[in-house]
Amino acid sequence: MQKLEITALRKDLWALDEIGKTVMYVINGSKKALLIDTGLGLSDLRETVRTLCGDKEILVVNTHGHSDHDSGNNQFRQVYMGRFDEPDGHSAFTQQDKESLSHGFFQEYLQSGGSLEGWNPGPAPRVIPVKDQDRFELGGYELTVLETPGHSLGSITLFEEKQGWMFTGDLMLTWEVWGQLERSTSLSVYGDSISRLATLQSKVQAVFPAHWEKNCGNPNGAPYELPPRVLSIYRDGIQSILDGKAQAEDYPYPALLGESGPVMKCSRFEIGGMVYDPARM
Repeated sequence: MQKLEITALRKDLWALDEIGKTVMYVINGSKKALLIDTGLGLSDLRETVRTLCGDKEILVVNTHGHSDHDSGNNQFRQVYMGRFDEPDGHSAFTQQDKESLSHGFFQEYLQSGGSLEGWNPGPAPRVIPVKDQDRFELGGYELTVLETPGHSLGSITLFEEKQGWMFTGDLMLTWEVWGQLERSTSLSVYGDSISRLATLQSKVQAVFPAHWEKNCGNPNGAPYELPPRVLSIYRDGIQSILDGKAQAEDYPYPALLGESGPVMKCSRFEIGGMVYDPARM
C-alpha cells in the first residue's frame, strides 16, 4: 500500500490520499501554494508540495483540529486553523494519542507491509486562528474561509468561488458523518452550517471532502469529488431528522471505541448520512 497516492483533479489542483484513510488537497497559485490539511503525518508533505508546485511559499490550512487531518502540522513552521479549534492545534501528541491513531487508521497499512518507522506526528510551532471571510490569495486563486461548525466546533470550509471549488473537511462524506463527538455541535447548528453552504450551491462545481471511499461510484464523475447537490441533500436530510421525519437506526458508538455510553442514532441520505446524539438536537 502506498503511503501517498497523488491524483491530478484540475489544472493546479491535486488530491493527496494518505493510505486510503484521509485526503489532503494542494492548490498551485502563481505566487503561493496551499496545502489543505496535513493528514496522518506519514508522508513528507513539504517535499510533495514542492515537487508539484515548485519552490514557493507554502500555506497550510487545517479544515478542523482532528488528528487524522493535522498530524503532519509539525512539518511546517506555521499552520492556519479555525479559531474555535485553534486551541487544540497546540497540543503535543502523547503515546496514547499515537496508539489510538495507529489502532484506528493504520491496521490495513501495517498488514500490507507498511512501516511506522520515523513517524512523529505533532503540532506546528505556530498555529494561527482564522475567522469567517478571511482569505488566502495564492495568485490566480483566492480561497475564502467560511466558518461551518458541526463535525467540530471550529470546522471551516474553504471556497474558491471563481473555480467553484469547495473544500469541506469532514462536514459531509460519501458515508455517515460523525456529528456526535464530544466537540461536535448540536445537530441544529450543524444544519445551519450546511444550509449556509447550500445557498452557494449554484456557484459550486465540485465539493472536495477530507475522506474518500474508493468504491463509492464517483458521484460527481471523478474521484475525490462530490456533486454540488450534496449540499442540499445534507441540508434536507438534517432538517428531516430535526423534524422527526427521518428513518434512524441505532449506531454502535461509543462501543466502536471500546467504551460505554448512550447509543447514538444514524440516518442515511442519498449520499452519505449523519450520526447524531438524540440528546443534542
